Amino acid sequence: MLRNGQKFGIFALIFSLAAPLVLASNADAARKRVPGEYAYTSLPYWRVGALNRQLSNACQRGEFGQRKYLLSSIGFVGKVGQTLTGIATTTWNLYDPKGLAEPRKTYHFFNQGYSNCKVYVADQPRRRN
Repeated sequence: MLRNGQKFGIFALIFSLAAPLVLASNADAARKRVPGEYAYTSLPYWRVGALNRQLSNACQRGEFGQRKYLLSSIGFVGKVGQTLTGIATTTWNLYDPKGLAEPRKTYHFFNQGYSNCKVYVADQPRRRN
């Protein structure tokens, strides 16, 4: 029987092998949204928000992250910085036992579950009335 960490490790290995194949498809196909895809962009993933080192360190220790990996994601389909990042907010899909998150922010996770996890923080988009 696999432990939770082992299950994620297997998922991450499969994802890391499959992601380049998915993202390598032509740009028109990549732009067709799939269930759970929040948005897509040709910008590199590190432009999604400001890198937060404190939250990145907490993510690397498993103390801050998405409750369910890639429940919602952004696909970065440009020539540089291709990947997927998971998304969470204080009111949705966020694991934050130490209360590090701020309201009205969107947290974007690159490589959650790995020692190089990075968390990028952006303001939540305002709702249109």
